[in-house]
Amino acid sequence: MCRLFKNGTHIRKPGTCDEYIECINDTGVIHTCADSLVFEPSSQKCVQATASNSVYCGNLCEGLDGKWVADPTDCQNYFYCRNGEALGGHCDNSQHFNETTQSCEYGVDSLCVDVANICEILPDKTKFRQENDCNEYYECKSGKHSLKTCSSTQYFDVEIGGCALKSQVKCTAHSKKNVCVSKSKPISGYQSDGATCRGYFYCADLGAVPDIDPIWAQCPEGYFFDDINKRCGLPTSVVCTHNRCEGRGTMLVTSSSNNCHNYITCVDGVEVEENTCHWDHFFDESVQGCSSKIVYDECCDGRD
Repeated sequence: MCRLFKNGTHIRKPGTCDEYIECINDTGVIHTCADSLVFEPSSQKCVQATASNSVYCGNLCEGLDGKWVADPTDCQNYFYCRNGEALGGHCDNSQHFNETTQSCEYGVDSLCVDVANICEILPDKTKFRQENDCNEYYECKSGKHSLKTCSSTQYFDVEIGGCALKSQVKCTAHSKKNVCVSKSKPISGYQSDGATCRGYFYCADLGAVPDIDPIWAQCPEGYFFDDINKRCGLPTSVVCTHNRCEGRGTMLVTSSSNNCHNYITCVDGVEVEENTCHWDHFFDESVQGCSSKIVYDECCDGRD
């Protein structure tokens, strides 16, 4: 669960009131409140139990008859309430239980994220990842989560709790929206992922309709996807204004702007800043520095 949240987030453990999860580097560490105390998501502290902050741990079927309620620990599970008694059930075929419609539904149609009613165990206004698309994220409001979208040039950065340039965000689920569409018409074949210089999608030819689920892949480390020639090539030979640092660790790399005078500082595969060589020098990636020697790298020569 912690893979969705900012480092340091405290989450009430699903199905309990006196335990909470501390997220440390995508890993959850479980803590238990002292006797008679419960964890309160809004204050992020263990507090005295009251009727309002303990209802989550009580019998979910209390006072209910003939109704299904979601299991707070699993999207696929539910309880059938019979005269206040909770009888467990399970949706088949990886389906999720929808408390609103009182039925099971396919996961792709479900709003359940990891556990049912996830915002009931989080502070209000918490923002967290939509792990199938880096362009999107969820935000909690009044115990409910809603889907939000960054601009087309940005991805959600969970650590800052907001949207940032794609080149500054580590992403494992590049957006597939409109990848296989150009000028309102379907396109097929290999297309840039629009965020990194190594990544690309393969759009299947489906005739009059676009492929809405293209396959994502990457060029081998040390190579970039050439969106013009539709093949992998050396970074210094490929024009790409997306993240030129992805897969390249910590180093200086040639920028595709300013006629080979500019370079980008990469830290752990993320672009940190772009600088210009002094005295009209050129950046030479092979020596990791600026040089008086004229550089004619195809990725930058004749640009800007």
